[in-house]
Amino acid sequence: MLHTEERLDTVHNSWCIEHTPKNCFQYVIFLPGLFHYKMACADAIWRTYIQPKEGRDDENSLYQHIAVLRPEETGKMVSKPGFRRVHDVIHHDIWASMMDCWRIEAENKNREWNTLETFAASEPTWDDVYVATTPGLDKARAQPSTIRNKQFKNQMLRNRDELMYIDICQAMNTGDIGRVEASFLPWIYVFKATRKHKYASQMTRLLANLQFNWPEKLR
Repeated sequence: MLHTEERLDTVHNSWCIEHTPKNCFQYVIFLPGLFHYKMACADAIWRTYIQPKEGRDDENSLYQHIAVLRPEETGKMVSKPGFRRVHDVIHHDIWASMMDCWRIEAENKNREWNTLETFAASEPTWDDVYVATTPGLDKARAQPSTIRNKQFKNQMLRNRDELMYIDICQAMNTGDIGRVEASFLPWIYVFKATRKHKYASQMTRLLANLQFNWPEKLR
C-alpha cells in the first residue's frame, strides 16, 4: 500500500510544473486498501504487546495468554507470526477476557453464580446479564501511581486496543464506512507510538483529505 502511494507522490511531484490539472495528474488520487489498514492495526498490537521481551514476564501478559491459546506457536508468535495468527489471537484473547470479566462480575452479584454455566442456567434477566460494568475504574485511576495495580492497568489498556481492533473488523465486515473513518484518528496515535510512521502519515493525510480538502461528492 505505502509503496503505491510513494510512487504516486513521485509522479505528482515530477509533473507538477505542467500547465493543466490533467497533465499534472491531479485526477489520480490514492485510497489505501482497508485490508492493508487492518493488517497495520494487527501489526501495531503485535509490536505493543507481543514483540517486546520486557512485557512477557507478566503472568497476565498477552504472551502468557498465547502460551495457553497456542502453546506450540509461542516462538512463531514472537518472530514472524503473520497477519492471520495475530488476527486470531487478538479475537480469542479479548473474547476470553470478556467472558472471564463477566464471570467475575456475575459472581460478585450472586455468589451462587460461580461459573458462566451456572449463571446461564439461572435464566437471568437483562438487568442480570448487564453485569460486566466497571464503575470502579474512575476510582482506580484516581489512586496515586505508587499504589495502582499495574497488572490491572495493563489489562485495561490491552482490552482497549483489542476492542478497537474488533471494532474495525466488525465495521469492515458490515460495510459501516462511518465507523471505519472514525477509527482512523486513534489508530494514527497507535501507529506513531509503535514507529509505524509512514502509516501514521498516510492515514493522517487521508483523514485530512476526507474532512477538509476533497470536494463533497468525492468524500
